[in-house]
Amino acid sequence: MENHCFLGWFENNFVMKGIGRIQLHAIRGFTLIELMVVIIVIGVVGGIIFSGAGYLFEKQSIKTAQAEIEILKIALNEYRREEGEYPPIEGDSTDFKDFSRDLLNGLYGSHKFIGGKWERLDKEDKKKSLIPIEKLSILPIAEEESGTFNLDEVDHFLVDPWGQPYIYEDKRKDGFPGFLLYSMGPDRKSSPFTEPSDGLPERRPEDLDNIPSTEPGNW
Repeated sequence: MENHCFLGWFENNFVMKGIGRIQLHAIRGFTLIELMVVIIVIGVVGGIIFSGAGYLFEKQSIKTAQAEIEILKIALNEYRREEGEYPPIEGDSTDFKDFSRDLLNGLYGSHKFIGGKWERLDKEDKKKSLIPIEKLSILPIAEEESGTFNLDEVDHFLVDPWGQPYIYEDKRKDGFPGFLLYSMGPDRKSSPFTEPSDGLPERRPEDLDNIPSTEPGNW
């Protein structure tokens, strides 16, 4: 009888506790594994969502650039009908910001090209704007005093959805007639045209994703 009592006590105090510890460790181990799996799954799903969102954002940015270029293209032709020429480029600058600034100055009607320079007009002399400025993106050339868009204070330039200036030439250097207007595209890279043969984007990898105002190969 005493042996039976001892065995009962042993089972209660050692065997059952040991089994409990084994079960507890098993539960804790399984919970940790589950947690790791959940973290991995969240990471994978998050990566898929992030890459998908990036793809959609790029597609939307391309559509935005195409729409803005079409707006500018129409405005440029309207300016030419009124003035007999496209908005001139001031000086011999090679800075894309300056090209985009001259484009904005002409189309917005806040400046007039006098003596080879864009002169800021007084408010009462300002011409009608040929572009819906609220539908385009602009950045200041220098720091503004008021912190709001005001061409009476400081010059601005037009930018594409990737924050880069639109490339504009009133007299094309590539041998084709008309103006040159394009966005550098998602890679934010481009090279200015210097030779007629440069008018073919496939000749330069950095221009393959550019968004021009005319069909590639003739822009």
